[in-house]
Amino acid sequence: MNRFRRISAALMVAGVLVAAAPAAASALSTITISGATASFPLVSLLASKYNKVHPHKVKFKITQGGAQIGVNDVAAGRVTIGDVSRDPIAADPAGLVFYPIARYGICMITNKANPVSSLTTAQAISIFTGKTRTWAGLPGATQSGTIDLISRTSVAGVLTNFQTILLEGKKVSTIAAEEPSEGLMRQQVESDPAAIGFVSNYQADKGTVHAISLNGTACNRTTVTSGSYTGTARFYEVTKGKATGAASAFIGWIIHSAAAKKIIATQWVPIG
Repeated sequence: MNRFRRISAALMVAGVLVAAAPAAASALSTITISGATASFPLVSLLASKYNKVHPHKVKFKITQGGAQIGVNDVAAGRVTIGDVSRDPIAADPAGLVFYPIARYGICMITNKANPVSSLTTAQAISIFTGKTRTWAGLPGATQSGTIDLISRTSVAGVLTNFQTILLEGKKVSTIAAEEPSEGLMRQQVESDPAAIGFVSNYQADKGTVHAISLNGTACNRTTVTSGSYTGTARFYEVTKGKATGAASAFIGWIIHSAAAKKIIATQWVPIG
């Protein structure tokens, strides 16, 4: 082969390699996730760590909207994984697989200027179903006027669990204002001394609202971890059918890796 042909051959090889680089990048697996606002901070942290320990393997696109949005999206094939903050229910579409990844506490919260010390289950039910309408006589309350009841929109998994676990199956009153996310719920209670609402312990533990004890037991990560606080629930990653491919690898890493469990233990409780 003469010199001209050798150079031409080399350029052709180089061209193939250069052209192959974008193709390899575009072949990167994408995991799309939608769902619960309560588990969004945790799943975002886990995805970020996964990319660090498994570089150039996968990219994530994570959106919120509520647990039911995650269920609907994954069932319809619009996303790879649904983030869900409630247990499976009979109305869920068939064929979904729920993988539990963490436990969390559901805390009733008030404004820090109105530090209600503790509520019994009966008192919590009476307040959130709209039977008790004023703060007068409630332990630790500094307010005496009307209770401003704050709830979540119907797609929220935390709402489902709150009603099932803390309210013993009773529904939050329709007089309650509704917030579409955990963060907005917390902000609403932060700004209103007469408000009461409920959030995951991650939001309550930020210290900007007052977390109410339930039947004398504080609601925080410590009591959720020990099991002494009874108002606990689970976060799930949900797939349509058994998880496969990149989704299976990611979910398996969350469930089994020490790195993932370390992240979960910062604000939540690992499973197992």
